[in-house]
Amino acid sequence: MDWFTFEGINWLAVLVAFVVSFAVGWWWYSPAGFWRLWRDKAGITDEMMEGGNMGVAFGGTILATGLGVIVLAMLMNGLGIDDWSGGLVLGLVVGLILRGGAHAIHNGFAQRSPAVTLIDAAHDAVGLGVAGLIIGLF
Repeated sequence: MDWFTFEGINWLAVLVAFVVSFAVGWWWYSPAGFWRLWRDKAGITDEMMEGGNMGVAFGGTILATGLGVIVLAMLMNGLGIDDWSGGLVLGLVVGLILRGGAHAIHNGFAQRSPAVTLIDAAHDAVGLGVAGLIIGLF
């Protein structure tokens, strides 16, 4: 497993990619982005949001985003991808196929609207695509 190493990782690039990827998600699920459509299709009510534990949700989001960006950097390093275009493509592929595929499986069995899966999968593809682009620029 030559790719599974932290050797050669540019941690400043990972940090910047994490912040930008998280910001993409912040916008994506905001009222300016896809929040209203996602909320309606997911069957989420305002009462559910007020009574929920948003701290746990954001903590999980921070952890998942951070780990996703780190693994993407490790894959890029192990595959010898060191430019923005390769990082963008790899991020898009990982986001769409691996993470989007997981959404399709879980949302399908949960009987959620396909719109929820599309919004979530597109978010993951864009978020990791931008992360790969940034890592490749460094």
